[in-house]
Amino acid sequence: MIASTTPAHAPLRRLSEAALSACSEAGLLAAFAAETRAALPVDAVEVLVPASADVPGVAHVVATARSLMLDETRTVTELGVDCATRLDARSALLVPIAWAGAVRRVAILARRCEQVWSHDETAIAETLANQVALGLARLESQHRGVAQTERDKALARAAHALNESLELQAVLDTLAREADLAVGGDVAGVYLLQGDGTALATAGHNCPPEWYGYRLSPGEGIAGQVLATDRAVVTSAYRQDMPLPATIALPGVLSGVGVPMCWNGSLRGALSVGFLDRRVIAPDDLGVLEAIADLAVVACRNAEAYDVVRTAASTDALTGLLNHGAMQVRVREEIARAARDGQPLCCVLIDLDDFKRVNDELGHPAGDALLRRVADALREEVRPYDQVARYGGDEFVLVLPGTEEGVARAVAERVRERVLNGAPQLDGSSIGNCSLGVSSWELPMSADDLLAAADRALLLAKRTGKARVAVATPDADEELERLQHADASPAAVQALAAAIEARDDYTREHSEQVVRLASGVALLLGLTADAVARVSSGALLHDVGKLAIPQEILRKDGALDDHEWRVMAEHPVLGEGILRRLPQLAALALIVRHEHEHWDGSGYPDGL
Repeated sequence: MIASTTPAHAPLRRLSEAALSACSEAGLLAAFAAETRAALPVDAVEVLVPASADVPGVAHVVATARSLMLDETRTVTELGVDCATRLDARSALLVPIAWAGAVRRVAILARRCEQVWSHDETAIAETLANQVALGLARLESQHRGVAQTERDKALARAAHALNESLELQAVLDTLAREADLAVGGDVAGVYLLQGDGTALATAGHNCPPEWYGYRLSPGEGIAGQVLATDRAVVTSAYRQDMPLPATIALPGVLSGVGVPMCWNGSLRGALSVGFLDRRVIAPDDLGVLEAIADLAVVACRNAEAYDVVRTAASTDALTGLLNHGAMQVRVREEIARAARDGQPLCCVLIDLDDFKRVNDELGHPAGDALLRRVADALREEVRPYDQVARYGGDEFVLVLPGTEEGVARAVAERVRERVLNGAPQLDGSSIGNCSLGVSSWELPMSADDLLAAADRALLLAKRTGKARVAVATPDADEELERLQHADASPAAVQALAAAIEARDDYTREHSEQVVRLASGVALLLGLTADAVARVSSGALLHDVGKLAIPQEILRKDGALDDHEWRVMAEHPVLGEGILRRLPQLAALALIVRHEHEHWDGSGYPDGL
């Protein structure tokens, strides 16, 4: 399923349910139009039958089986005057709705303003189209009046089962099972084409363990013949009719049937079902297998599109690591697994020392390069099943399942050495070293507790010299509290606020208004006096990150351009970093980081 962090999740789920339950094409297409408008910024949605539509763009989509994006200069030409006028379209996206191997409908998504369609928007639109195609294929199957009731039930069951997951492997596993059951087979397998021309045994039903992972050469067996000819293959004398694989991975098969699987315009694999007795494969058996394969192809396209959307939603663009939100999910998953299996779990929080100097003295490209090098170093240091994320700004986090505290500390020390060895040089010395905090999970700690413990250890490492590893323990907490109390100064908040005001004379009045609103909400929530004071101080300093914003951006007359806005939008993260480095104000760091988040997830920097 689409991860809950993606805005299209709810519309996709609702449309998926409609595809399974709709009683008419009109009702299903109405649901498609409504959910498309809910998932994407479009003003009109219309679905056309290619044979009855005199629209040039529709003919193009049918011929290529690919989506077509239209800007204002092409809208009237490709849609025709009548259609463009009816939809009041200045930009449009035409999406194929295909099943049974052909484009059967074309959806037109129209906007009344000129706007480029992004890759993610196109992927979501195609996923929605694939969902409605699944429903239309189901309705068509019902309307055909399939002769045998059992085959009808098999198709309906397969349609339902194939739509239960958006994970490709789960879809293929379901396909093998449902195809085998539908035609009364003994074994079934799905082979996917690989880059070297072989076909990998990927998903099966009643297949022995040694079958999985077998690479089928072109032309070998039923599936190899299907992939060599791109046509269905039927045999009642398997061993006599077929060139046998070099290794007989499915012994005992005497007859069988295989069909091709094509999506996104190319042959992608083959589905085959084998029988342990000699039998004549009836045309109805072949027909139902092809119908199930067609349903599976739609589900496979959905799964691939979902994977693209999910990856984009969970990946940090600069480093390619997991982002903050995705890591929060992974930490919770790993804690649940550790609790269930009784296994250890550790977390390592990493913060680059003096990273601001890298940006200030070597330039932002050097800072970005350093972040990418650190990300590469972390990937090289961990195991395939460990989790690595850019937690925000110059912070990274490792989640190490099945790892004791001592091992996690050794990992942290190796990471520190790697980062130091890759740090840039300035005036003969390295800058961009790192401090690390290690925490170990135990009941009843939550994900927030585990990360907070690592954060306290990290802060202790910073306070005691930087470029070192600290481990979260009760003694470490006591030492950190002693250090914080030793130089705590309430006046520090006012002093820093004055520095902000001196740099940006708009800030003071604005910050005081934020203080009034934030402290008022804190009081309404019944927070303690200390908590209200922290909220008020955080509100007063919420723009402290502007101290690091270039003056030409901060005092620019008129609107900021896209680049300038991206720089400005970094100020909550910069503010967090400034406060973390001031022990007496470190407790305000997360408040400042999240001051610009919105209740509906549209804020920044983390979209909470």
